[in-house]
Amino acid sequence: MNNPNNPIFPYLPHDIPLPLPTGGMDAIIVPVFHILLVVSFLVHIIFINVLLGSSVLSVINNWIGHLKNDKNYDKVAYLLTTPVTISENMGALWGVAPLLIVSVMYTAFFYSASVMNSPQWLHIIWGNVVAFLISYLYKFSWHKLENHKALHITIGAIAAILFLSLPPVFMSTVQLYITPSTWTPNTHFWDVVSRPDVLFRLAHFYLGAFAVNGMFMLLYGVYKKSKGQDLEAANILIRQGKAWFLVPTVLNLFVGTLTFFQFPNYGIENFYSKGFEVFIIIAVISILGAIAILLKEFFNDNISPKHAYLAAGLLLVTLISMGITRHGMRISLLEPAIAQMQKQTQEYLAAVEKDYKEAKTKPVGISVAEAANLSEGEKLIAKNGCTACHAVDTKIVGPAFKDVAKKGYTPDRIVKLIYQPEPSNWPGYTPMPPMTNVPKDEAEKIAKWITELK
Repeated sequence: MNNPNNPIFPYLPHDIPLPLPTGGMDAIIVPVFHILLVVSFLVHIIFINVLLGSSVLSVINNWIGHLKNDKNYDKVAYLLTTPVTISENMGALWGVAPLLIVSVMYTAFFYSASVMNSPQWLHIIWGNVVAFLISYLYKFSWHKLENHKALHITIGAIAAILFLSLPPVFMSTVQLYITPSTWTPNTHFWDVVSRPDVLFRLAHFYLGAFAVNGMFMLLYGVYKKSKGQDLEAANILIRQGKAWFLVPTVLNLFVGTLTFFQFPNYGIENFYSKGFEVFIIIAVISILGAIAILLKEFFNDNISPKHAYLAAGLLLVTLISMGITRHGMRISLLEPAIAQMQKQTQEYLAAVEKDYKEAKTKPVGISVAEAANLSEGEKLIAKNGCTACHAVDTKIVGPAFKDVAKKGYTPDRIVKLIYQPEPSNWPGYTPMPPMTNVPKDEAEKIAKWITELK
């Protein structure tokens, strides 16, 4: 895994030498995987955006209604619980698809990032389950807790906070697997989640979630009004929807730009070389169009449905363009890493095969006559099979014992390395397996013998 000679990817896992089972139809199947990944992610993220935004804004409107003793805000809060529960289910179900596709296309990267981010990665499971249950309790206890608003609002706030706690775990894992250039042997969740690139992406994501939910509230209000239902609540949905769309979207024009330039330079250069910047231009033009429409109608509660649908359509174009841009950056970041990983894997497999063939030609064990002239340390290394990979003064599969002695290890350190080898100490050599079969007293004698070699 360690390759100190590579300045961009010093740590990469070995590739899984299994091709995609495309039946020789790579030209068709592989693009289908890419398209499915973008489409399934977009559907998933729209539901997740509505889930996060509506869960927070339901609590806020519930609180405003309680403070103002205004039943219209209370109605808005209740109306927003329905998209929360629907989006919980749809967001989770559609979220499985991109995770499965990513695990197929980028297996070594995705699972390596998951391991580095464990056990926080498991928060996605239990955090979702608990948040789901509490959000249902918030919705279905609405009328029973009507006279206990503080308790009811607290329940809703706990669910919203739990939902908001999930993106940092997810985002840090995603950012980690697409940036293997940042991996070290000690990388863990708290390192990743505090990185500028993750913090900017999180800010971009949260702002986007409230912007998408703002558009949803606007459309929800327009729909209610067209049906003549809950007219005052519909007006509140329309007003808040426009505000929650406009403010986060304008902020995201700046945050999104800063987020883009947090990616490694090699990824940005590769991104531009493939022409993906076209989709950024499309996204910016379409979102500016949506902003212009809603600014013009900002103080109009009777916004025309045609204008609302046009703004929503432009937002959809933006989301599709951003989804393609996001995938383009993933490809740009992982393409050179995949090539490097495959190269290292081929070199590793060739070295293992060569060492195996050499080891098979070497005589095993020592004769009685030879044994009579050996020291106790030499007898023990022969007895425990160490001579299959090591010699006193020449490299075989592993380093010569004299080279080990030159490292200046203490006997205790050598004993520890016998049981828990550290391949990073010997780059370029085949990693040594843990020799747990060597008895402790014999390991100590072997270690002492090695330290006495000149």
